[in-house]
Amino acid sequence: MSKTKKVWIPIIIGVLAGGVGAGIFLWNKQAKMEAPTAVVASPTPTSMPIEMTTWTDQAGFTFGYPKDILVNPHEEDTVNYAHVELTHKDHPGKIIVWVKDLPAPDLAGWIKKEKRFTGASVFDTTLGGKPAKKILIADLTKMIVAGAIDNDVLVTVEGELADGDYWSKVHQGIVDSFTLAPAEPSGNSGGNATEEEVLE
Repeated sequence: MSKTKKVWIPIIIGVLAGGVGAGIFLWNKQAKMEAPTAVVASPTPTSMPIEMTTWTDQAGFTFGYPKDILVNPHEEDTVNYAHVELTHKDHPGKIIVWVKDLPAPDLAGWIKKEKRFTGASVFDTTLGGKPAKKILIADLTKMIVAGAIDNDVLVTVEGELADGDYWSKVHQGIVDSFTLAPAEPSGNSGGNATEEEVLE
């Protein structure tokens, strides 16, 4: 075998080995690019469920609300049938549930009479199973008010939304869970005497 053939054989073997190695490398790289990458889901923090409680008012309504909210029934208010204020130490704003004398013959008249509702958005809704209006006030003090008429009184749930994310959810929860006591039957039927009649 000549000297030149001895020199070329290792070069040819080296080129072939390099080509095979490069081909394997490129094939592996292409396979990795085409293979779908597994998405590892990072654990999301589970939010603690909000503990709820129920307010039952002597004015004849109930509603659910988060247990960590402070409730002031404003017993000093002798003008209104109910004046229940809900606040939270960590969330500026509040919700007040009112039961008041009816200021107008119907909801449309009430909305027209309230100057703070001028320019507000008004929607149909329900409150305690009664037809109601939802009023969104976008002034300096953002408010949401739901109002209905029950037994000739005005029932409203008014939210001052300083912390809008928090209080709008609480307001919706109160409106959704709100119930009104059934109306007392008017008059007496069939000769059942009332205690007052018996005493007379």
